Amino acid sequence: MNIDIRYSRDGGRNWSDWRKLDMGDTGDFMKRLQMRRFGRGRQWVFDFRITDPVRADILAASWMPEACQS
Repeated sequence: MNIDIRYSRDGGRNWSDWRKLDMGDTGDFMKRLQMRRFGRGRQWVFDFRITDPVRADILAASWMPEACQS
């Protein structure tokens, strides 16, 4: 099963391309998804879609930003 994610850094005016992540097989409850290299932004908006014909529940999501070295 896959999940597609896109994001906006400017409150939803402009969007990234869709990025596909593999959510694992049915019953793989401990699968952890990670995305990196988002860049900088102030008004983040995330959009998720699951196109497989199955029920999928997202129980939690977290974001841990890291300070960049300039």
